[in-house]
Amino acid sequence: MEEIGITAYCLGNGALRCDGCGQEKNWQALNQMPDALRLAMQKTATRIDDTACILAGRPFYIGPQPPKGVGK
Repeated sequence: MEEIGITAYCLGNGALRCDGCGQEKNWQALNQMPDALRLAMQKTATRIDDTACILAGRPFYIGPQPPKGVGK
């Protein structure tokens, strides 16, 4: 089994078209972790600037993903 960790995260800003973005969900997941683990993962992940992302047309937006095995 191959685990893919959090490689990027966004703090989010509540903008209407940002709702449900996977990058913000990564930030929420990081905040559920113990500090030592969260800090270690944040050190290797890229923080996405939400304002820059919005102004650039949301190139980092990750929409909701279907559950594994659905749509195959």
